[in-house]
Amino acid sequence: MPINFRSKRGDFDAKLTHPKIQDKRKFGKALLSFRKQELSESDSFYEKSEKEIINLKEALQEIKLLDISKESKLSLENVKRLIQRNFSENPLAWWDRNKIEATLKVKEECKYEYVRYKLIQMNMEDKKDMQGIIKEHINLRLIEPEVSAYSSPGFLVRNHGEIKRGQYIWNVMPMGLANAPQIFQRKMDNLFKDYFEFMFVYIDDILIASKNMKDHIKHLEIFSDACHREGLVLSEKKATIAVNKIEFLGILIDEIGIELQDHIVKKILNFPDVLKDKKHLQSFLGVVNFAGIFIKDLAKYRKDFRPLLKETESSKWKWEEIHTQRVRELKQVCSNLSKLAIPQDEDELVVYTDANDYRWAAVLMKKTTTGEEPCRYTGGLFSEQQAQVWHINEKEFSTVEGL
Repeated sequence: MPINFRSKRGDFDAKLTHPKIQDKRKFGKALLSFRKQELSESDSFYEKSEKEIINLKEALQEIKLLDISKESKLSLENVKRLIQRNFSENPLAWWDRNKIEATLKVKEECKYEYVRYKLIQMNMEDKKDMQGIIKEHINLRLIEPEVSAYSSPGFLVRNHGEIKRGQYIWNVMPMGLANAPQIFQRKMDNLFKDYFEFMFVYIDDILIASKNMKDHIKHLEIFSDACHREGLVLSEKKATIAVNKIEFLGILIDEIGIELQDHIVKKILNFPDVLKDKKHLQSFLGVVNFAGIFIKDLAKYRKDFRPLLKETESSKWKWEEIHTQRVRELKQVCSNLSKLAIPQDEDELVVYTDANDYRWAAVLMKKTTTGEEPCRYTGGLFSEQQAQVWHINEKEFSTVEGL
């Protein structure tokens, strides 16, 4: 997959085979990069004891991974039945096969501090509701009764008020904990790392992309085997198998290309033209950045917002007409976004770059018989120091390096 870098000032000296784009996995991961940036690699809530590491190594030695190059002998219907063995609405259905445990450390100074809750008196209706909810959670093995000082109170929410009854502990990690997404993402990455050529994973969303149905059946068999081996529970209600068009992380994907889903565009258009404070602006730009790969030269519109994002508590929020104009322009652009093409192995790709005093921009294009089609846009703003010190050629070459 040859890559030819071009700019408004002429072609670069040679054609390059760019390793980041030559590897098919990189392009797929690029679609998820804007969603994974906030998942840090913090280990503050996650530890493995020496014994657990030894057990994990022994388990890995016993595992016989399905050969990716080996052709599957199953039909699509047989593979679907194979996947069905992993379906359950109980997240602890095959807990005995799960090889990851996450623990929360209690700070030393908090170990002997008991927090007591006075239970609120319930009427018969509330009590019946609470007992039903607790019984359901216990049957699903999500919680269990506990008298420890570190247990949590069971509660019922009615009319925006919490009605507490009983003490319980969680058997599963609630996603509301700060590091829960990171830990779960690490588990999923470790589980499917050998299959990233055709599988893209973002927390509990999994996309399996294949070139043809023959490969897809083989990939589904590999996926089902991995889930069964590791005790991963799949939801039948959310599973979609063997389709040529699918929604994934706010993006609509088909055989031709990718496009932003309507609800993301509507979210952008629903923002007012005048944003009330810094947090409101950050929310708006956050959604716009989500759509960034579809927007040509996004940095051009972001530039005028930079001073507002530096606002502190002591400084005064100063919204001006230029900011209103930029919001309207972004809304107009986002309401007319083009579909992006998906490059294939045999395609010749071209990266066009450009830079000026304060921003850089680039677009990945694939050549077709009728011309070129965009595959992805990117860009950014230079820091104040870079804008003042760097020569224009340095800025343009830094764009290529950044890609």
